Amino acid sequence: MDISEYDFLAKLAAQICDSKISLITTLDQKEQRPIAHFGISPSELSGLVSFTLQTLEYAKDIVIFENDSSEKKSKQNTVLTTEFPITFFAGIPLFHEDGFILGTVSVMDDNQKTLSPKQKELLRDIANRTANAIKEKSNSDALQTNELILFGHSADGKPLSVFGTEQAIGEIKKMEKNLRISEDAFRENFDNSAIGMALLDGNGRWLKVNKRVCDIIGYTELELMQLTFQDITHPDDLNVDLTYLEELVAEKRKFYQMEKRYFHKNGNLVYAILAVSMVKNEEGKVLYFISQIIDITEWKLVEQKLKIALAKNQAILDSSTLVSIISTDTEGVITEFNHGAELMLGYSSEELIGKHTPEILHIESEIEEKVKLLSQEYNRSIQGFEIFIYNAKIEKPITFEWTYKRKDGSIFPVLLSVTAVKQNDQITGYLGIAVDISELKKAEAEIQSLLDITNEQNHRLKNFTNIVSHNLRSHSFGISGMMEILQNSYPSYFQNEMMQLLFGATENLKRTIEDLTAVIKVNLAQENYESIDIGQVVQKNIESLALQILESELKIEVNLPTHFFVRGIPAYLDSIVLNLITNAIKYKTNGRNSFLNISGSYTNKLIRIQFEDNGQGIDLKKHGDKLFGMYKTFHENKEARGVGLFISKNQIETMGGKIEVESTVGVGTKFTVFLPYE
Repeated sequence: MDISEYDFLAKLAAQICDSKISLITTLDQKEQRPIAHFGISPSELSGLVSFTLQTLEYAKDIVIFENDSSEKKSKQNTVLTTEFPITFFAGIPLFHEDGFILGTVSVMDDNQKTLSPKQKELLRDIANRTANAIKEKSNSDALQTNELILFGHSADGKPLSVFGTEQAIGEIKKMEKNLRISEDAFRENFDNSAIGMALLDGNGRWLKVNKRVCDIIGYTELELMQLTFQDITHPDDLNVDLTYLEELVAEKRKFYQMEKRYFHKNGNLVYAILAVSMVKNEEGKVLYFISQIIDITEWKLVEQKLKIALAKNQAILDSSTLVSIISTDTEGVITEFNHGAELMLGYSSEELIGKHTPEILHIESEIEEKVKLLSQEYNRSIQGFEIFIYNAKIEKPITFEWTYKRKDGSIFPVLLSVTAVKQNDQITGYLGIAVDISELKKAEAEIQSLLDITNEQNHRLKNFTNIVSHNLRSHSFGISGMMEILQNSYPSYFQNEMMQLLFGATENLKRTIEDLTAVIKVNLAQENYESIDIGQVVQKNIESLALQILESELKIEVNLPTHFFVRGIPAYLDSIVLNLITNAIKYKTNGRNSFLNISGSYTNKLIRIQFEDNGQGIDLKKHGDKLFGMYKTFHENKEARGVGLFISKNQIETMGGKIEVESTVGVGTKFTVFLPYE
């Protein structure tokens, strides 16, 4: 009999009586001391020992009170107080054959209880077993002679005693000491183990558990004592567990290990590795099972997430039929070859995985060319599979255009992007994603052909422009010059109405050719862009038009930010500002003070320049869609030709800007020009 069996009997007493705590005491030097207890904290122990001894001091048999606090008095009528609130108590004194007390066995609870006859009988059995154990230990300690007496029974059940010498006594005591040390070490390891450890009886009821088991499953030790392992095992795992247990009892196996699921107290599943072994007595009866429980819930959740991720990746690989996805290990051997690669290249995945590198898909001439380029770029020899992955390896992934070779030998262009696959910052392989760009290359060739045709047409148009601006203009000026000479030499001819019409037609032809030349030059100009201060351009044009401004009595106010720069063509900006100022002069309203406000501000990526006047205004509902058209005029002004706004709009759009207009007849007009700024 050892201390662990006293603990076992204490727990068994609590379980049989369905009580929260139990206590076993024994007489030591005429004083009762606790030798085993269950469910009692250190702070409660002393008070409960005193309470038990005083309650059973004069008892000859079992003492029970179920729910009567008034009974908690000693025979001297002194009130007994304890830290644990005792409502139910059942205790049995233990006696030697000589009549003196050996100790006590008692159970207690803070709730009322009623013991059945069966429970009382079992509690007496535990008391008898405890008394016998105490007697055996007392007899052993009493042998101080040179003889050792060991009591037992023979195979036929007859009493058996064995005598030994003092030397034998010494050896037995040494063995007893080593056994006690071993038991203490086991208890220490049991209680403080990093894994869950538990003792269970033959019916699966929990006898003893360490703190780690409670942490894993969520129940307290007292709560687990009311359950069996079957109560908290997932039903799908229970049959396997019970089968292994039966084989263990039948000694078909020495232990078993399995992965199983428990139900946590909160209802969640707990995944665990369970290892079970068994302890039997001399008669071969199962004393208890030792269970070791390792919580693997976190591992299982990670495993499930990994499986989901792998399934998603596989689904992506399988569904990517228009993209070739090929992965390799660090040596270049192909490890993945998706369905898109099979369709694109004509190989099955079984033909290439684990057998070839991607070099089989490339043409030798391109590989040789890439070897030269990379070796020169990085000033080292780069050969073989490394030419495909070197940039990815040094964390400079680049998409290159390559030529792939199908299984049947045909070739086609692809855009190939290669990236390194890493695990814990270590490269474990490479992933190559390629897209067939055959159709793109065809479209590129067609676009290039169209560009060539367009360039040729632009070249011809430029030549035509030169003809218009030079030859046609020369002829028109020649005709105009001859008409002026003729008018000066023979003025009488021009008294004729037909000659006047001819002279007017000549001047109109001259102006038309000048206008067309200006428009074509805007559309085909390739002048350089500069950073230009709008304020200086405005000031320059105001000074140039000073006489006209003075004669028209137009008041001009300029409110532009300092250093108001735009990115544009100087000649265009000069033309735009000049045209918008002269429009304000031409179309001012007589009979009131005329003004023109020129202001500017910054917007997102553009600057805004506004020219606002109080002139005649334009009926935008009537003329809005024709405002920037060629030769469109909207007032009875003889100087209006309908070309200025058309040219200004083209110049603004050429520089990446836009122009907007707001106008009311009789109130005025506001032109807003938007241009890129630096």
